[in-house]
Amino acid sequence: MATVQKRGNSYRIRASAGYDVYGKQIMRSKTWTPKEEMTKNQIGKELERQKVLFDEDIKAGLYTDSNIKFQDFAEKWFEEYAENRLRKKTIEGYRRAMDRIYPAIGHIHLNRLQPQHIMKFYHQLETTNQCGKIRYFPKPDVIKAARAHTDVQIIAQRAGLAPSTIKTAESGHSVNKSSAEKIAQALNRPIKTLFTIEYSGDHLSAKTIREYHCVISTILERAVKWQIIKDNPCRRVDPPRVPAHDIQCLDDKQAVILLEQLKHESIEDQTLFTLALYTGMRRGELLGLEWQDINFDAEVLSVRRTSQYAVGKGMYEDTTKTVRSKRSIRVTSGVMSLLRAYRASQNSHRLAMGDRWNNEWKNHPWLFTNSDGTPMSSSTPLNHLKRILKRANLPSVSLHSLRHTSATLLIGQGIDVRTVSGRLGHSQTSTTMNIYAHQLQSADAAASAALEVVLSGDKKRA
Repeated sequence: MATVQKRGNSYRIRASAGYDVYGKQIMRSKTWTPKEEMTKNQIGKELERQKVLFDEDIKAGLYTDSNIKFQDFAEKWFEEYAENRLRKKTIEGYRRAMDRIYPAIGHIHLNRLQPQHIMKFYHQLETTNQCGKIRYFPKPDVIKAARAHTDVQIIAQRAGLAPSTIKTAESGHSVNKSSAEKIAQALNRPIKTLFTIEYSGDHLSAKTIREYHCVISTILERAVKWQIIKDNPCRRVDPPRVPAHDIQCLDDKQAVILLEQLKHESIEDQTLFTLALYTGMRRGELLGLEWQDINFDAEVLSVRRTSQYAVGKGMYEDTTKTVRSKRSIRVTSGVMSLLRAYRASQNSHRLAMGDRWNNEWKNHPWLFTNSDGTPMSSSTPLNHLKRILKRANLPSVSLHSLRHTSATLLIGQGIDVRTVSGRLGHSQTSTTMNIYAHQLQSADAAASAALEVVLSGDKKRA
């Protein structure tokens, strides 16, 4: 039977959860705080009810480790779940989010994490300078004291950093997260004892705060499934609403102008951006293409992998975003002719490079590479596209906008949503409908007008 101990204005309820393999009794506890208006008699009755409920939860397997801190559980989640199930790019994004999440709620035990803790965090993101770069500033004299008996060169060698970086930190100037972590590891000291974190820039947008909400909720939802906590406090929190905004893309006339401009660009740029317009592929999918993915006879292009970038790792191969992102896309004979010309150009350049060409290309014959045959850097397409758009006197849009352009042009031509969704590799048609709701409404209006013409018998209008 659970026991109760008064602790200030709250009560700690403890109960046995059995014994471990060494015969030691496992005790679990939770804190219950009565409402201010409750009488002594009401508190007593509610305590008895809470004791019974807690006993039932223990017997049902809940509260197995609910006293664990959010940060400790999140790290366990990364190690035991995320690393084996999520894409590397997704994990990298979640890890970046922890730079702000851990200082805010990482110290709170899961069984004490309340909606108000999470709402307070979101309010901080909305109202304080959380946007921009995260910089790590050495605490006064800490670095100097830590290296009092160690040479800068030795610390630099242990950390894998340039000596100038160590001197920068020692002088009190900020360093990035990676350098701060390496310095702390080299000095065998917790990073929090050596550095303070400061943020530069404006407050975060509603869209970004919702992304933080998604990260926290995803981790807590796993805690619920693992029966560590009874429910997810994020379910009772309303993140800020994201204002609706129009997608950024080129119209049909601008797309034609871009294609005309591409004829005056390098064969590689011409191929890359023509494919982006004709297929609606994502950047990672385009950069992950290999020549074996091109079926010249069937005029079909297969999306089988992506090429991604991670700090400290560089470019790497990854899976597609979703299962349905693995797909085959039919292209025109004109696009296939362009691909043939580009392949001939690449082969000619590869032979001219000789031993300077990257040997790994033999195993992964990428379509789009750097000049030495290594996978094209993820920043290259946008840099090239910006210059091309400027020369064509077109709006400065992103590479992803060409994907939107492809989709909106298809919808404008009356192509059904399921087909558009399939070409884009969306996991559900509802995703396509949500993103291109405005374009679909316009297409529906055109369909209604066409139907009126047919049913009214107005041959001239038809």
